Amino acid sequence: MKTNIFRAYKGLNKEGVRFNRRMITFLFCILISILIWLLMALSKDYIITVTFPVKYVNMPADKLVSNKLPEKIDLEISSSGFNLLNYKFRQKRETVLVDINDAKYMSRNTYVIRANSRLDKITGQFKSDIKVVSIFPDSIFINYNKKVSKTVPVKINISISFDDQYQLTDSIRIEPKFIEISGAADVLDKIDSIATAPINLKNVSATLIVKMEVLRSPEYELLEFSHKTVQAKIRVTKFTEAVLELPVEVENLPAGLMLKTFPDKVSVKYLVAFDDYGKINGSDFRAAVDYAKIEQGTNKLKVV
Repeated sequence: MKTNIFRAYKGLNKEGVRFNRRMITFLFCILISILIWLLMALSKDYIITVTFPVKYVNMPADKLVSNKLPEKIDLEISSSGFNLLNYKFRQKRETVLVDINDAKYMSRNTYVIRANSRLDKITGQFKSDIKVVSIFPDSIFINYNKKVSKTVPVKINISISFDDQYQLTDSIRIEPKFIEISGAADVLDKIDSIATAPINLKNVSATLIVKMEVLRSPEYELLEFSHKTVQAKIRVTKFTEAVLELPVEVENLPAGLMLKTFPDKVSVKYLVAFDDYGKINGSDFRAAVDYAKIEQGTNKLKVV
């Protein structure tokens, strides 16, 4: 009985192995067929629409574009499925160059580029197996203004907190102090200075050189700046507190009069850089009251 069961199990096991082999062979054939079909499909030519960033070249030196030009354009491109898959899923695409010299005069200061009339020029920027079929937008309008220039001061927007006992040694130095801006005259007439992007420095305890971006607010978008950044040199040193005792002098005292102050001496507290501590003496300060500022009914004068 046991022998019959074993033979039966062995027979079933052989049938199972043959079935698995047939299934694997079948699935392999299906996979090969799919691959062959895919290769044949991808070898055919297709047309897809792809969005590309744009850069405008050959801008006239004496004119300024006063309207916002498209930053991206849609191209219908034709090629094999293999090439188009690459463009469809690529994260970073080539920048398409649009030549301003292709613009045609329309009226007054308005020009237009008919993009689809320059398909050959756009196609030439791609590999030979890519053909540009159409471009959107077809018409790119350009409004020109005469370019003028103006030099304005830079105002830094900076907030500084210092570490204990540290202070500025002198005023913050900016390089450059002035920048040249170019654009339409009506826009430049409203600009007296250019600010930097805000920056916040904390616990400063040493001299710093900070690069600061020139602020490009939306209304300045079409302006050109001679500098995109400026440098601010912030000279910092450690300070200490010192005290001097000074006699009180009297100013504008009429001839023949005497005036005695109480007290006749005052203490002056001041901060001085560690390096300059030994250079300070009593002759650097004066304390005085002004007789001419005595008010009727009072016997007090402000010490300055």
